[in-house]
Amino acid sequence: MTTEPSRKIPKNYRNITGKFASKKSDRLISYESKLERDFLYLFEFENIILRITEQPITIKYNLNDKEYSYTPDFYLETPSGHKNIVIEVKYKNELAKKFKELKPKFKALNKLAKEKEVDFFIFTDKCPYIQSDEYRFNVHFLLNYNELNQKHLDIIKDLFTPYITIQKLLEKYASDKFKQLEILNSLYCMIRRKIFIIDMYQKLTTNSQLLQLQNYNEEIYQTHLKGRVLGGYLL
Repeated sequence: MTTEPSRKIPKNYRNITGKFASKKSDRLISYESKLERDFLYLFEFENIILRITEQPITIKYNLNDKEYSYTPDFYLETPSGHKNIVIEVKYKNELAKKFKELKPKFKALNKLAKEKEVDFFIFTDKCPYIQSDEYRFNVHFLLNYNELNQKHLDIIKDLFTPYITIQKLLEKYASDKFKQLEILNSLYCMIRRKIFIIDMYQKLTTNSQLLQLQNYNEEIYQTHLKGRVLGGYLL
């Protein structure tokens, strides 16, 4: 079975519908609500998620001698050694109101997921990443930075000290502001790839502190990305 969408998402005038340009999946991904769109940004940002498929599979289940169908929202492929993930996205108030109706669907999918050794999670608008305007701003901003210059990486690592601000690190590199720009893109890319740890709940500026430097190997990172399963195993 391929990792293409199970069905097309229709236009919906109650919710925000649209397309999300995913570099991980090399295509546009459809979403049916603002909440789904916000989670797509988070999925794109997380290093452990390699590929995203919307409405990936439709399952059948029986209830009171009647057959029903259910299509979850997203399927997330992860590296070897990690379980792939099936995701349902719901607003918390909608989940509470419709839980009796939704419970058999979730139960059927959870059973199938366990059989296939896939994780199943329900994500809501109560997720702290979603609730934080600063976190979402940082994700949107950092997704623009994907190119990492190895020479700049080594320079920045040598200049780093715990809790140094971005501005102070740039000043250690050069006093000239135009020369500072030489390494700024790579620095943001290091944050995007989580080589640098920052407080994502504070809006990212040049006054933001670089809290910690993580171990990182570019060759392993690229192998990790290229090793994703394209059109591979799905439930």
